[in-house]
Amino acid sequence: MTDWKSMKAAELPEAIVRKVLQMGADDVICTSESGDTKQIRFANNSITASKSWASTGVSIYITKDKRILSTDVTLPSEIDRALDELIKRIKLMEPNGEFGGISQGAQKYRINEADPVIMPMVEELYEHVGSAISSAREAGASRVAGVLYSKVQETHMATSGGTAGSYGSSALEISVRAMSDANSSGHMVQSVPSHWKFDAARAGREAGELAAQSRNPEVGSEGRFDVVFSPMIFANVFDNVGGSCSAGAVDAGMSFLKDCLGKEVASPEFSCHDDGTRPESILSPPFDEEGAATRRTSLFERGVLKNYLHNTSTAKRYGTVTTGNAGLVFPNAWTMYMEPGQNTRDQLISQVDRGYYMTNTWYTRFQNYQTGDFSTIPRDAIFRIERGSLAGPVKDIRISENMLNILKNIRAVGNDPMLVHWWEVESPVSCPHVLVGDVNITRSTQ
Repeated sequence: MTDWKSMKAAELPEAIVRKVLQMGADDVICTSESGDTKQIRFANNSITASKSWASTGVSIYITKDKRILSTDVTLPSEIDRALDELIKRIKLMEPNGEFGGISQGAQKYRINEADPVIMPMVEELYEHVGSAISSAREAGASRVAGVLYSKVQETHMATSGGTAGSYGSSALEISVRAMSDANSSGHMVQSVPSHWKFDAARAGREAGELAAQSRNPEVGSEGRFDVVFSPMIFANVFDNVGGSCSAGAVDAGMSFLKDCLGKEVASPEFSCHDDGTRPESILSPPFDEEGAATRRTSLFERGVLKNYLHNTSTAKRYGTVTTGNAGLVFPNAWTMYMEPGQNTRDQLISQVDRGYYMTNTWYTRFQNYQTGDFSTIPRDAIFRIERGSLAGPVKDIRISENMLNILKNIRAVGNDPMLVHWWEVESPVSCPHVLVGDVNITRSTQ
């Protein structure tokens, strides 16, 4: 029996990899993580709940004769039992013919450290919440609600492929929803990796302004319209583009980008890439879950799909190399970046004769992942556009569309990219305002 409890978190992965190889595994990946999270919830202009929690754990992934199994362990005292069970259970698994191994060879990783100021923050977090609430109310909101998170994490990894590394990460995130009456609201988020970039007051003010501007909305009209999407709502579309760029999603029939490599499937105004290296994102790990170094991967160039996202197994199936996006099951995007254009928000609005300006959405649901058919319900501040100007708030409309149609009908792109991450946008994305033509609008039945 190994004395796992006496080991530091940074020592566990390599020790576990050695142990599991001795037990007969072919490939082993082990990651240990420890983190501290604080959460403050607020509603009706007051803080309603506050809690913090520490999390520790070890993830162990093993293969034997192309059989694959993984487990998570939270207590060091349970590691030996978990390893014995893995070895017994993996013999009962069916071989996975699609498995192509894991990343091999030692790699050089960039340094990634957590902001040391975030971990001890307590009073400052309450002050940030107070600033968000007061700024929203000063901008015209009557009620303000939302949540603030601070997160700090240390990650250590080792694999049987000869890779090993460690990094720290941190984030401050706030989501502010401001209401001015029962049918008028605004929503704004902010996610940053360093305390000095955090501006909760700005998020509150922008949410409050939208709430005030959207008072007394009328029911919107159905039909096909030009739509200016704010970063908050287009991020929801863009997040799904990143998911469909995963080679794993393509192979599983969960992507509307199957058989699209090398084809112009979007507007020439649309270019984007995935990047796990950008310091301004809250998700920029130096290595992926196989230990491959993360990188920048061009996905769309002027509307042409150039690449899928790969781990080692999918890369071998496609005759290419990993893009550093493992996901041991599916490759996944780190942070999607849409290339900005030259237009301000108001310049985009001025190009619309009759349409809508939308600031947020929720309940995006796919009717068919392979074709990209989906619907989503715009929420919070929605405005009619008439002859190039905002003409009044509306409500009760739905977007019933197709992802490829949205991408093909991008007419102009804004110059104001924003990093967006919240419960409707699971992976962080950076995108600006976007003008899309001929969007199908139906009546919402929520």
